[in-house]
Amino acid sequence: MLAPIPIIKFLIDPFTVLGILLFVAIGAAVCKRERLLKWSVIATGIWFIIISTPLIPTLVTRSLEHRYTPVDIADIHDPNAEYHIIILGGGHGFDERLPANSLLSRRALGRLIEGVRLHRQLPNSKLVLSGFSASGQKTQAEMLQETALLLGVQKKATLLQVEPANTYEEAKIYVSNYGTGHPVIIITSAVHMPRAMKTFNAFGVDAIASPTNYRLKGNRKSRWIGLPALSHVEKLSISTSEYAGIWWYHFKYLKFL
Repeated sequence: MLAPIPIIKFLIDPFTVLGILLFVAIGAAVCKRERLLKWSVIATGIWFIIISTPLIPTLVTRSLEHRYTPVDIADIHDPNAEYHIIILGGGHGFDERLPANSLLSRRALGRLIEGVRLHRQLPNSKLVLSGFSASGQKTQAEMLQETALLLGVQKKATLLQVEPANTYEEAKIYVSNYGTGHPVIIITSAVHMPRAMKTFNAFGVDAIASPTNYRLKGNRKSRWIGLPALSHVEKLSISTSEYAGIWWYHFKYLKFL
């Protein structure tokens, strides 16, 4: 049975809504429904402006990304504690010609670099590398570990979770393997961090967030007016998808914990 969440994400995606409006406008033109054509063209134009200019995409993305800030080691009460720095999976590919760091997605590589930054400042910490493989080849966790070793991390300082396919499973399997006794830092993309923290908290993990891969930074944080651009649509698409994920996690998983 197809999981509802991909369907929900598809239906609320700004590209999907734009496509539906265009389809209605074309249908109205073919059927010579002048009133419907007029209003569908107006709706399409308004929707295009909403999703492709900075205001709405920035507001929606900002509402997710600005809930947490990256960890400042000066704020860590006991830097010598054995922190578990959990790096959530972010995707990878396969190509025998390339080293592991070139096979990680930009999202995964950004998360790993943030983890290595903290690991080098927390001498007794361990990197918990997480993620499965949909293809049956090398897992995300193993690919992250290979890249971490290339960056100078000792193998004994890494722990692997090769089973999880999503954030819920990452939290569940972590607690099953290691319990809730270690101080934990969660690393994931800033837009995904609210869902990740909510999920780990639901399993009793009192985690610290250290988001990365910000889409709004520098002057982009306060850019409210501008010309239409595909990058704005992309930000809105990712953010609305994340809100759908938060809703689905609450409905399917978290309310039962």
